[in-house]
Amino acid sequence: MKALPFWFVALASLFALVGMAWGIQMSMTQNFDLAPAHAHNNLIGFVSMTIYGFYYKLVPAAAVTRLDLVHFWLSALGAATFGVGIAMAISGQGEVLAIIASLLTILGALVFAVTVFRNRAGLTV
Repeated sequence: MKALPFWFVALASLFALVGMAWGIQMSMTQNFDLAPAHAHNNLIGFVSMTIYGFYYKLVPAAAVTRLDLVHFWLSALGAATFGVGIAMAISGQGEVLAIIASLLTILGALVFAVTVFRNRAGLTV
C-alpha cells in the first residue's frame, strides 16, 4: 500500500498537535495531573506512528500484505485511545479504556516486530 507511510505520518502529525495543545493547556492552568496521559499521547501517538511511517517508506515491500493494514489499525486505535484512557484512569473514571488501549498498542508493536523480521532483507543498516 503506497499510501501507508503517509497515513502513519499524517496521524502522527495530528497526535503531535493534540499533544502540544494539551501541554499548553496544562501549562496555562498549572495543572499537571494528566501529564502521564499527555506523555503517552506524544510517545505512542507521535513518536511511534512516525517511526512506523518512516519504516514503511524505507521498506515499501513491507506494505504489500494485509498485515500492514492490521498494523495500521491496531496502532491507530491504540494511539487514539491511550492518552484518553490514562487520563480517565488518573481522574478516577475507570481503567477499562487504558487497558484496551494498552492491548491494542502492544498488539500493534507485535505486528510491527513481525513485519520487521519478515522484511529484514529490505532494510540494511
